[in-house]
Amino acid sequence: MTYLLEDPCMEYSERQPREILIFALLIAILLILTLLYQSRHMILGVETSINEESETYVSILTSDKISDQSWGSFAYRGQMKIEEHYPVHTSLHSELTSEASITETAIDVIDEGAELLIGHGREFSDSFTNLAEEYSSVMFVTIHGESTHENQAVYTFDHSAMEFFAALAASLKSDTEKIGVIEPISDDGYAEFFKGINYYNSQATIYRKTAQSRDDGSEAAHMAKEMIEQGVDVIYTKGNAYNQNVIEHAKKEDIYVIGFMDDQSYMASEHVLTSVVNDIPQLYVMILKDYFSEDGISSGKHVLTESDEVYLLAPLGPMFTEEEKEFIESEMEKYRLGELSF
Repeated sequence: MTYLLEDPCMEYSERQPREILIFALLIAILLILTLLYQSRHMILGVETSINEESETYVSILTSDKISDQSWGSFAYRGQMKIEEHYPVHTSLHSELTSEASITETAIDVIDEGAELLIGHGREFSDSFTNLAEEYSSVMFVTIHGESTHENQAVYTFDHSAMEFFAALAASLKSDTEKIGVIEPISDDGYAEFFKGINYYNSQATIYRKTAQSRDDGSEAAHMAKEMIEQGVDVIYTKGNAYNQNVIEHAKKEDIYVIGFMDDQSYMASEHVLTSVVNDIPQLYVMILKDYFSEDGISSGKHVLTESDEVYLLAPLGPMFTEEEKEFIESEMEKYRLGELSF
C-alpha cells in the first residue's frame, strides 16, 4: 500500500501568490471607491453651490395644517411640483392664523432672501397688501383674494361650470329627487350647482347645510346623517378633510356622493358619482410659469380657465350607463362650443 503525503511547504508556496493577489485587489477596490466618493463629493459640492446661487427662493404661507386631504396639503403638493419643474428652493410655513403671525413669518423669509411669496388662500391678501408697499422688490401672490400694488397679484379660477355638470350627474342618479350639499361657511360657489339641478330636474329638492370648518369630519358626518334621514340619496360634499367622513357614511348608508378638490373615487368607487377637481398644484405651476416668463408676473387678477388644467370634472363612476356618460359629455361639449349657457 502506498501513501501520498502532502508537502505543507509546497501547499503554502502555492497559496501565497493567490493570497497576495486577492489582498492587492481588495486594496485597489478600496482606493477606487475612495476616489469615486471624493470625486462625487466634489462634483455635488460644486453643483450645490451653483444651484444655491442661481435658484429663486420661493416661500409658501398657509393658514391650514399640512395633513391628508386638508387645504394645506395642496400647498405642500404645490411646493413639491414647482421644485420639480423650476429652478427654485422653497420653504413652507403652516398654521399662520393671525395677521401678526403672517406678517412676522413673511418678514423673516424676506430677510432670508425670498423673492416670491405665495399666500395659500385669500386670507393673506390684507397682510400682503400692507407688506408689498414696503418690500417693493418682492413679488406677493395669493390664491384667490384681492391685490393692490404693482408687486402684488392674485391667481384664481372659476370652476362653476364643473359644478353645473356635477349637478347633472346628481340629477341622473337621484331616485328620491332629494339632493344634499354640505359646504364650508366661506364657500360662495353654490349658485351653479343649484342652477344645474334646477335646469336638469326642476322637481328636485336641495338640502343645504353649512359646516363651520372644512376639516371637521364629525360635524359633516352628522349633517350627512340628518340629510339621509330626510330622504337625500345624493350628497355633494364640498370640504377638504371632512369629505372622507361624509363618503364613509354615504358608503355605509348606500347612497351616492360627489367629491371635491381631488378625484375621491378611490375612497368608495361604487358610491362616488364624480368629483369637482381643483388642481391646486397645477395652479402653483402656472404662477411659476409666469414668474419665469420674459415679462414676469403682472399685477392684478389672473383668472385661469379650463385650458390651464386647474379644474375638471373627474371621470364618471361605474354606476353610469354609457348612454348617460355620453349625454353628460355632450352637454359639456355644448357648453364649450357656446351652445349652452347658464
